[in-house]
Amino acid sequence: MSPFQGRLGRVAEVPVSAKGACMMLVISLALGAAPSLCRAEGPPPRVGAWDDPTATGDGPWEATLEGRVGFPVGRLKVGEFPTGANKAGGGGTPGTLLHFHTLGIDHSEVIDASTAFHFTPRDAVRAGFLYYFLDGSTKISGPSVVYNGQEFTNGSLDTNSDFYRLSLDYERTLFGRPWHHELIGTIGLTYVNLNLKLTGATKSGGGAESRGQSNSEDFYRQELPVPILGLRWTYPLSNRWFLRTSLSGGGLPRVDSGRTEGGTVFLHQAHADLGLAVVYRISGLAHVEAGYHLSYLFQKESSHEDKNVFELFDNGLRVQLGIRF
Repeated sequence: MSPFQGRLGRVAEVPVSAKGACMMLVISLALGAAPSLCRAEGPPPRVGAWDDPTATGDGPWEATLEGRVGFPVGRLKVGEFPTGANKAGGGGTPGTLLHFHTLGIDHSEVIDASTAFHFTPRDAVRAGFLYYFLDGSTKISGPSVVYNGQEFTNGSLDTNSDFYRLSLDYERTLFGRPWHHELIGTIGLTYVNLNLKLTGATKSGGGAESRGQSNSEDFYRQELPVPILGLRWTYPLSNRWFLRTSLSGGGLPRVDSGRTEGGTVFLHQAHADLGLAVVYRISGLAHVEAGYHLSYLFQKESSHEDKNVFELFDNGLRVQLGIRF
């Protein structure tokens, strides 16, 4: 147990975003399954890609929509150190090390969508958009919390660490073919837009308190595209059932971000994703995938003015709808 944990009383709440994410997923899955259900109620149709699970959709386009619910652990710390003429106001502060569970961040929701274009039978380009809902609420009942140079005092403290991720990948089938024993390799870039915000009762320099004040740290200003490598393996169990595993990751060592805040800002960033799922082919064109997903994100920024760290481990369950057309 961290020393900070005993000083906060956690307040559990379910974000409104969870309802929206679940509703989108249910509607998408229903639409994906509708063609098969409609054909079952009418006269026997001509066998084709929608009806024959052994048929392979060979259209150039592919789209996926995924929903995840996770149980994250992590930490964040944002320090502020005055530079130049601002040094006269004090020596700054490294900030309070905050853990997700003490901030009331007990679960996460993710919406992940992608579109791929297959320009040859073995080669494709995929663009992806992922949005992470990562919020929490707690109460401060002891020593103040210091974040980005701001002091938060007794009372409620809300954390908004939502972020989105953009990806662009080249995919190559290393051996096998779709809906058979298949191994795909990927290489690409990913970019994360993270803007951490805390809201609560704050104390001004003169000692006066104010309620509902926010302070945010714009990690996204220092972030750079990160190179990512990955593998995706599919193993057939039958005409309709498959096992699928995936592993991807990449990062940047401590590099010059090209930005300045009281001096050069150095960035260290890392990503990793691991997936294990069972796949069911609804038809020759569409499939549903469900299983386990592990996500890892680490970002550290350092300069004469800032010392910031964000780290996330997230174990979750995922459901995905995919279609090839």
